[in-house]
Amino acid sequence: MMAAWMAAAAATGLWLLLLLALAVATRNPDVEPGPATGELGGQSPAVVDLITGHWRLCDEAPSATLLDLAARGVVAVEEIGPELSLVRLRKEPGDLRPYERLVYDHVRSLAVDGVVATGALAEGSRDLGRWWKSFRKKVIVEARAQGLSRPRWSRAHALLLGVAASVPAAAIGIAVSIDGARADHEGGPGAAIVSFALLMGLMNRLNGERGTAEGARAAAHWLGVREHLRATGRFAEQPAASVTIWGRHLAYAAALGLAPRAVRSLPVSTPADDNRAWSDYGGMWHVVTVRYPSRLLWGRPPGTTILRGLAAGWFAGFFTWILLVVATAFGVWPDGLVLPAALAVGLAVAGLPIVYAISDLGGAAAVEGQIVRLRRFSDGGKANDTPKWTYWCAIDEGGSRDVRAMCLSEETWRPLREGDRVRAVAGRRLGWIRRIDVIEGSRLRDAATYDDTGEYLVDAPENLGEVRVLPHHPPRTWDGPADGGRRPE
Repeated sequence: MMAAWMAAAAATGLWLLLLLALAVATRNPDVEPGPATGELGGQSPAVVDLITGHWRLCDEAPSATLLDLAARGVVAVEEIGPELSLVRLRKEPGDLRPYERLVYDHVRSLAVDGVVATGALAEGSRDLGRWWKSFRKKVIVEARAQGLSRPRWSRAHALLLGVAASVPAAAIGIAVSIDGARADHEGGPGAAIVSFALLMGLMNRLNGERGTAEGARAAAHWLGVREHLRATGRFAEQPAASVTIWGRHLAYAAALGLAPRAVRSLPVSTPADDNRAWSDYGGMWHVVTVRYPSRLLWGRPPGTTILRGLAAGWFAGFFTWILLVVATAFGVWPDGLVLPAALAVGLAVAGLPIVYAISDLGGAAAVEGQIVRLRRFSDGGKANDTPKWTYWCAIDEGGSRDVRAMCLSEETWRPLREGDRVRAVAGRRLGWIRRIDVIEGSRLRDAATYDDTGEYLVDAPENLGEVRVLPHHPPRTWDGPADGGRRPE
């Protein structure tokens, strides 16, 4: 038995040494900044972000891409006031790189009459995770085409490590089986599977994009540009609208981490804030603060509220009665006032929710406006551990910049989209939407779909779980002729 465990430990140790050797052999090249220079190279800001960030794309890349589009005249960024800047579509973009097209299409999907507030760039119903994955891999395709980047681990590496991992996994399974035979239980196969999965999981943590020698030289040049821009531009203080003055230098400064203010004001790759929404209801872009009140009384149907109020009143009255009975035993409370006091407490506790519920049942209000937030939040779990959700809908009626989100049923919530213009029947006291009709569908309904040329299918894994060891031909995910569009590499 001890020999089996020693063999398993030795096999695992050898596999770890193999993994370490491959990790060292495939590490990114060291990059020393070149001399400070103002000469811009031929790479786009997104590619520069990749190669100067140790071949990991950073969050600044989409914002830097939008600034680059502005510098090239595809869009314009205009500062209207201290709290409002606009992105204006200026002309047909013509031929754009695939990842530039992603950014442009997102801006276009949000624009009203060709204009969108910069803060509203986080809005939209797109799948941000898939959008970012597609953007990242499109940038990597271009970097590889320019000879600046390559996969860190090839299929041969993945196959070697995968096959080698089966040896310690099998050894651990055998050792567990030997122990199990003595204890009259069989756990060997399961232990082998779990061990193999853990070893593969460790491989995941060490994978990524790998720079080439040419990429290291380009990165050194751009780090020299970074030093020049840092010394001469004061880009950290520049708003996005200053791209009209600085041109592409601001876009590259953003990609190099020198223009945080401009990047923050263009939240292309940032999830929308739950509590801060941008709305164009009424014709002008403005910020709406969304509050989600406590659900002690808010956000519940009137019938449920009445039942909860009765239950709360009964419990409050019952425990008050017990306390007062004890108090009378010590002579600190009159005997004849025990029951009246308990009833008074119970009625007081039950009264408010019941009054609110009856008020909403008899006089629900019509609410008309634009949906600015649709959210669901976990509200504990059910008995079988399945999550229980509360569904929220915030409607901008145009009269206030502060909106209280209301609740509704899941069936009513699911067909809705942010940006829908709706007419709802809701209780003002309890914040429960009984009925909601869409007057005008949101233009954001199509923002989740975009003309994707397929680069997101390329082998550019962030972890080995995405490495295909065997050849694989992905299905086409676009419409059109068989020879149309670009193919994944």
